[in-house]
Amino acid sequence: MAQQLSATTADSSRVIWHLCQQLEFFADHKPVLLKQLTQGKRTSSYQVQTDRGHYVLRHYGPSVLGVCRQQELRCQHAAAAAGLAPAPLCLNNHQRMLITEFLPDAQAPSGVYIRQNLSVLAQKLATLHQLPVQTAVLDPWLYLQQLKKQLEPHWTADAEKIWGPLITAARDLQYFQADVGLCHMDLHAQNMLLWQQKLWLIDFEYCQLADVVFDLVALIVQFDLSDTEQQQLLDSYRASRGASCSVQLLEKVALAQVVYSGFCWLWYWQEELENQDPRYKQAAADCYQLLLRLIQN
Repeated sequence: MAQQLSATTADSSRVIWHLCQQLEFFADHKPVLLKQLTQGKRTSSYQVQTDRGHYVLRHYGPSVLGVCRQQELRCQHAAAAAGLAPAPLCLNNHQRMLITEFLPDAQAPSGVYIRQNLSVLAQKLATLHQLPVQTAVLDPWLYLQQLKKQLEPHWTADAEKIWGPLITAARDLQYFQADVGLCHMDLHAQNMLLWQQKLWLIDFEYCQLADVVFDLVALIVQFDLSDTEQQQLLDSYRASRGASCSVQLLEKVALAQVVYSGFCWLWYWQEELENQDPRYKQAAADCYQLLLRLIQN
């Protein structure tokens, strides 16, 4: 790709375009469009269009280890083979770039769509959770401790007030039998796409082996599902999994909601400190209030 795109003049996009020119994947491609889709400290994504195809390019920050990129590639490959995700096409660890299929005119699903298609989403998660991929296994108690350690210089009395019940919930969850599967671990509307009347999952950066209850409670929390909707989701999921589903799934949901909300609270807090972005500050505050409500119930 020897030409320079005129579609954007942003410095970051020019850097990405320069990196694209160095990839063998794009050899003999004529450029049409480069457009930034998302921007973050860990990962940014771009729409790349050439005369030979349409792609999504994910560019990783220096802090994202190569093993994490390999893990994302393996997980998305498995999900794509099962018809759950766009296919990854090329990973270049030196340039820290992952290229995947682009779904033209795809849209993020609305909350209404999710609520009307809980059984479909449950079936997709059941398929994902049973894919045979070797990745790291999440230890929720240890992960919370790691997140807290990063925030210790900024720890507050309000944070300490909620930490005790949060870490206790993580400990109590360990008393239940784990139902470990390949979990997306970042399920929200922006990581799903509607394309050709089908729901697709994207962004497998945090995908790993974990108790499947975390993907289910992510949907409950992110889409604020009612008690009736929660029951529909869990019933559909158990029906899709059949005998392989843990008999203790329902008993784990309340504790897992607390732990998952704790993940989100600490993660958003850290992102707000690193990026000074008011959106992360508000998200962390919202998660804190949700934790208070969950713990008081």
